[in-house]
Order: sequence, then structure tokens, then C-alpha cells
Amino acid sequence: MSTPAAVRYSVSEVARMVGVSPSTLRAWEQRGLVRSSRSAAGWRRYDPTDVTRAREVHRLREVDGLAVHAIARRLRVGAARTTRRAPRLASSDVGTGLGKRLRDRRNDNGMSLRALAAAAGVSPSLVSEIERGVVQPSIASLQKLSAALGTTVAALVAVAAPACRVLGGELAPMDIPIPGVRIEDLSGTAELLEPQRFSVEPGQGSGGEYAHEGEEFLYVLEGTLSITLDRHEQFDVAAGMSLCFESTRRHRWWNPGQVVTRVLWINTPRTF
Repeated sequence: MSTPAAVRYSVSEVARMVGVSPSTLRAWEQRGLVRSSRSAAGWRRYDPTDVTRAREVHRLREVDGLAVHAIARRLRVGAARTTRRAPRLASSDVGTGLGKRLRDRRNDNGMSLRALAAAAGVSPSLVSEIERGVVQPSIASLQKLSAALGTTVAALVAVAAPACRVLGGELAPMDIPIPGVRIEDLSGTAELLEPQRFSVEPGQGSGGEYAHEGEEFLYVLEGTLSITLDRHEQFDVAAGMSLCFESTRRHRWWNPGQVVTRVLWINTPRTF
């Protein structure tokens, strides 16, 4: 009897099984997050192990809210643990920077790690890894965590509000350890309005969706910003165009272009 051929799926079949578009699956492969083989005709083919990995990438993206670079790190760590014991972090590396501020704020609120995770809608493992400095959160995860703690992203990343003065030149960015996204506070003393300048590298963005109280206005200075509201309404906002929406609508955003996108973004009240 002949041996049955191994099961292989096309990119369209895997995309349907995982719940993403074929273009997203190809982009993940380009970033090294998923793998595939090639047929004799050059078509992508995925085996069951490849499908399982794609589903894990999707879970880390949608549930844990990790950015692409953080997903790659998580997958590398997971692979390492299957062959050897993961190295323990040195005491000097544990709870530093953002992670320490997150842990301190959680303790000040009298919240357990699991309670914070449940309130923010993320996994307890993600909160633990952020506090220990193992992974870097996406913008979406950071916003969810700050809201669950009753604070803002700016307060969580320890941005000091400048004295009342005219601001100009190069502004100090918020201390958010996320490659590809730079946020500058244009008026640290404002209490109702939160004007900021976002600079988003190609392919980067919020890393997930989030929602909060208030209203938002954005004006694209350079490039293009794609934003999806409530998972079904998408807008491509080009330079010279603006968009206003209620912050209670679930939203996610990214730079779909090849150049840096710069956006004047205003929230009210201050939530970021």
C-alpha cells in the first residue's frame, strides 16, 4: 500500500481557518512569524503544524495585543523552552522602567495581577511579562491597562507635564518602548484636551483595538493612516485629511504606506 500524502493547505484555506486575510498571512511569513513550503508550481503550502503556529500568532496579536516584534520574541522564547530551561532574568532587569511603574500602580490600586488582566481584557501572562520587562506591550494593550488602572498612558510611562510655556522645536517623546511608534505631547498642562503628534513607521500601528470614553480628532500631516472602527468600518486618511469619531467605538490604526505617517491627534478628555 502506498503512503498517504501529507496534508497540505493553500494560503486561502489557512487564512479562513485562522480568521485573517491571505495578505496578512503572507506578511507574517515575511516577518518570520509563520512558515510554509512550496509546491512544484511555486504555490505556498502549509501543513497542520504551520496552521497551529499561525493560530498562535493570531491569538498573540488579538488576545494578548502584542506587536509583531514582541510576537517574534515570544515565539523564540517558547521554542527555546522546549529544548532547555529558560534563563532567569537578573534582578537588575526585573521590574524596571514601564514594567516597574505598571506593577507599582497595580499594587497601589490593590489589584492582583489576574484582576488587572481581567479588567483590561488581556491575559495574566502578558501583564506578568510586561512587569518583568520580558515583552513590550502594543499601544492597544498599554491603553487598556492604563484605563483599567484608572490612569492614562502618559501617567503610566511617567511623562512629566511641562510648565505653561510656548512649545516648539523637537519635543520629547513619551517613554513608550514600542519600535515604530513615536508619540509627543504637545500640551502637557491641558486638562480637557490631549493634543499629540504621532509618528508611525510603515507597517506599524496600535497592535490591536481598544476603546475608552471621549471623542477624538485626527489630522494627517504626512503619509496615510488606516483606521478601523468597530471592526467593519475602515478609513484611509491621507495627508491633508481629518477624521473625528467617538472614542467608545472600538478602534485600531496602522500605517499602510511606505513612508512615515505623522498625525496631529487630539483626544478629549485626556486618556492617553
